[in-house]
Amino acid sequence: MIQSIIAYEFKGLLYIMSACLMFLIITPQFMFANYRRKILFILILFVLTFFYTQYEDIDPLIYGIHLTPVSLALAALFEGFLPGIFTWAAFNICTIVMMDDFVPTVIGSTLLLVLGLTFHYKQVLRSTYWQICLISMTLITIYLLGFLSVFDDWDTVSGTEVGIAVVGTYLSSMYVSYIYNHVKNQEKMREELFRAEKYQVIGQLAASISHEIRNPLTTAQGFLQLMNRDNLTPAQLETYRNYAISGIEQANSIITDYLNYAKPAVELARPIHIQEEIDGIIPMMSPLCVISKIEVVIKHLSKQPIYVMGEAKKFQQCLLNIMKNAVESMPDGGVMTVTTWSDNEGVHIHVKDTGVGMSDYQIKRIGMPFYTTKEKGTGLGLMVVISLVKAMNGTISYYSRPDEGTTCVLKFKQLLL
Repeated sequence: MIQSIIAYEFKGLLYIMSACLMFLIITPQFMFANYRRKILFILILFVLTFFYTQYEDIDPLIYGIHLTPVSLALAALFEGFLPGIFTWAAFNICTIVMMDDFVPTVIGSTLLLVLGLTFHYKQVLRSTYWQICLISMTLITIYLLGFLSVFDDWDTVSGTEVGIAVVGTYLSSMYVSYIYNHVKNQEKMREELFRAEKYQVIGQLAASISHEIRNPLTTAQGFLQLMNRDNLTPAQLETYRNYAISGIEQANSIITDYLNYAKPAVELARPIHIQEEIDGIIPMMSPLCVISKIEVVIKHLSKQPIYVMGEAKKFQQCLLNIMKNAVESMPDGGVMTVTTWSDNEGVHIHVKDTGVGMSDYQIKRIGMPFYTTKEKGTGLGLMVVISLVKAMNGTISYYSRPDEGTTCVLKFKQLLL
């Protein structure tokens, strides 16, 4: 009989631990909405309750003394009102359906539910494990006192059996509380780390923006102050004025890039003829390519016109930025090849250069705030490109090796006209 009681308690504990692990593994995906956590807890509860009642031999004593209080204490103390109420209802309904004497379970579970919710909303979960364990065991004790005070089936069980079941209940409560509390603490640590990383990125972004804007504004301020000097020639005044305007325009360009990154919406989405847009961009790049001794090769592998949905100006902005980066990666000249084609996977645009290339570390950092491999770059241009490509339902990726060049791969959904 003792082995049978231990076996029943062990099976019940396995079901409880299965519910805990399922809930704790899945819930990090639902951290942004607390009500989803509670609904998920309830769904797991009903699924495992169904399997337990349908496929396991249920011992009324173990069900009432062990499984019910451990599960209800877990739900009420750790998860709050909604999971606690549903857990209480589920176990009491099963008790009424399966057992003749349901009064002890109803009385004990009601006392446990009320006290468990009271402790939950007093934020006892901020306490240490031993304090939480003590509270959990107190709830179990109150439940058992309520349960055993009205239990009248002493003719069918012995005091030894009840004692073993009670000891198993306390041990299970301690174990479940430890596991659940430990994993929830790990979950909180992940949240805090995530927040700390966000604050760090925001701080770096703010510092970088202020630094990048301050430089051209300081330059403009300096030249404006020089213009106050006496005996300046008209040529000098014109030179200083141009430098000051150039600094202000540079600061404005940085702000514009940042705003485009923060809000990369495509407002006027229309069909874009890929081949025509690329052919129209090449003349804009020609002066820079000639100066840098870059040969441009265009390959349209698809004979039929290729269309995607997007905004033509922003699409041009993306390609111009990518091509400019490709040209600047070839300081000693080289070849830039632009290839387009379409297949069942969508529209493909490859921009390949024969420049200095990038390491795996550099590729992983592409798109991070103000990361750049250029001496005078800000990194905002590529951040804007990535955001705009995503806004047009596209993807962007890079393939590169040091001293072997870089290939930028753009992929969009094809629009069939």
